[in-house]
Amino acid sequence: MSRMIVPWGAAGVLAVIGVAEILLDSAFTSAPATPVAALAAVVLGAVVAGRFPVTGTAIVALAFPIAVAGGLNGPTGVTVLAFFLAPGWAGFTATGVRTSWPGPLAAQLMASLGTWIAGRAAGSSVGGLAAMAWENLFFGSLCWGAWGVGLLARRLRERADLLARLTAALEAEREAREHAVVVEERQRIARDMHDAVAHSISVMVLQLGAVRATLPTGTPQAEMLLGVERLGRESVRELRTLVGMLRDTTTAVAAPQPSLARAADLVAEVRAAGLPVELTTDGDLDGLPRPVDISAYRVLQEALTNVLKHAGTVPTAVTLRRTARDVIVAVENDSGGARSGSPPGHGLTGMRERVAVFDGSLAAGPRPDGGFSVRAVFPTGAHGAARERTGSRS
Repeated sequence: MSRMIVPWGAAGVLAVIGVAEILLDSAFTSAPATPVAALAAVVLGAVVAGRFPVTGTAIVALAFPIAVAGGLNGPTGVTVLAFFLAPGWAGFTATGVRTSWPGPLAAQLMASLGTWIAGRAAGSSVGGLAAMAWENLFFGSLCWGAWGVGLLARRLRERADLLARLTAALEAEREAREHAVVVEERQRIARDMHDAVAHSISVMVLQLGAVRATLPTGTPQAEMLLGVERLGRESVRELRTLVGMLRDTTTAVAAPQPSLARAADLVAEVRAAGLPVELTTDGDLDGLPRPVDISAYRVLQEALTNVLKHAGTVPTAVTLRRTARDVIVAVENDSGGARSGSPPGHGLTGMRERVAVFDGSLAAGPRPDGGFSVRAVFPTGAHGAARERTGSRS
């Protein structure tokens, strides 16, 4: 229903403008039948365009031959306005070029028919033929240009939606990583309390019990030691309860689990937003260490996001390669104008931090022939595994 609001609203506005044109233009006031018929075609076409943009464009364009066939010198003003709006709407709402090009083509044919009818009425003089050629060129440029603007607007909207999704995914991953750090710190504190404090108090309670056993039963000293021993056991129970609460991660939000195995899906999403991306893989990307796999995917995601933000829809090449010791993520894009790549900022800083965790390397900067290049290397051999184990114990 929301899709129909725009063309139906346009139909109302065009109807008001058309009626005002008929009432205020003296040429139309004396013979209103033809301009009213042309206006009816415009309004009907705008209403139909709510569900069928291409068909609606053809109906709107029919107002041109109706006007000249009825004796007018050319299309009405509201027809010219609709000639611009209808093909643009077809380009904006259709799913692609293949499904929307019949709209401007129908408008072009109706414009040609209208100019031919007007030419026959004016005669076949050289001036008349030149006028026909000019009118056909003018209205053809109008409808095809409007269609191109509609396609561009749709592409920009899809790109903005994709950027919003990518940004949300990166933000969710950042929040999940921060939460994981908090959970890990809680578990470390729990281990320290269990291994150090609870153990020490348990030993003290046992020693107090041994000393109390050497004293006669009922003496003040034995009763005092018994109270201290009970207090120690109660403290141990409370500490173990607290340790259990610290170790409880059932309320933790499950972190997203991206993987280079989903790189093709990510590239497909970016390609759908208009970025011409080519993906090349070399080597088996399955079985990577999980932290490396996640970080490599996030670097790829961040690099593609930066291309969209700073270079636009320029040809981009993604290469994923796994060797015996490393996994390499490379993203290269052509020049996109004044801002041809990913300028230094939080994006590149985040990539460097991800790579540095595994003692890897990141090379990012402008290419000699224009554009921008990002190349991240993640070690996957013994050194990277040792770093990963060290990080898991901290």
